[in-house]
Amino acid sequence: MGAATLVFWIATLVALAGGLGVVLFKEPIRNVLSLVLVMLSLAVLFLLLSAQFVFAVQVIVYAGAVMVLFLFVITLLGPVREQGTVRLPWQIFISAVVIAAFAGFLVAMLRGVSYRTPDAADPIFGSVQSIGVGLFTDYLFPFELTSILLLVAAVGAIYLSRGAR
Repeated sequence: MGAATLVFWIATLVALAGGLGVVLFKEPIRNVLSLVLVMLSLAVLFLLLSAQFVFAVQVIVYAGAVMVLFLFVITLLGPVREQGTVRLPWQIFISAVVIAAFAGFLVAMLRGVSYRTPDAADPIFGSVQSIGVGLFTDYLFPFELTSILLLVAAVGAIYLSRGAR
């Protein structure tokens, strides 16, 4: 079993564990943190596909900005706030496993693990140029529709947060 296969299976197991955490945890903060774990493991899978730009966007936009926004919304508007700061008995073990996995990824990348080169038939994977051409030619309508949908969602969230004043 090669290094890429091992990284794939580790990222898959981390994504599945994070998905279970999203569904099974009762506290909303832990649900969001589990979703961050899923987003980071998806970013590793994008890196295995040699889609470095999509990897960076996944980490910066989804695991970074969107999840921070979710955390702010939950903490500011959530009806129940967490009371205690009790640590779970296995929390330190899980933290150590996650840190060791990402340290292993870093060591593997510094040693020069080679990823597969993107196929010429892949229209969306690869360079920034191919993604830009795909977004503004074949996928222009869904891209603009998504922008309008996000704008409507933001206006609706602001309207709902104002309440009956």
